[in-house]
Amino acid sequence: MTIKLPDDLERSIREAVDSGRFASLDEAMAEAARRLLHQLDATADGSIGAMRDAADELDAIVADAYQARRGESWRDLPLE
Repeated sequence: MTIKLPDDLERSIREAVDSGRFASLDEAMAEAARRLLHQLDATADGSIGAMRDAADELDAIVADAYQARRGESWRDLPLE
């Protein structure tokens, strides 16, 4: 696979390899690809993560909606 990166990105990756952070350009690019795939996977689960991270807030919203619904009679709903 051949990829063309903008000069600033290529320079930064080469600096990371030259500093010893990565053993080779291939290793650096493999790590970049792993991180990208992990980020994309996490983004796909964003709504699930939001539900997990804000569970108490979502519970309160649902409770409020049920409370409001209890106050309405189906007979009072407008006809379409």
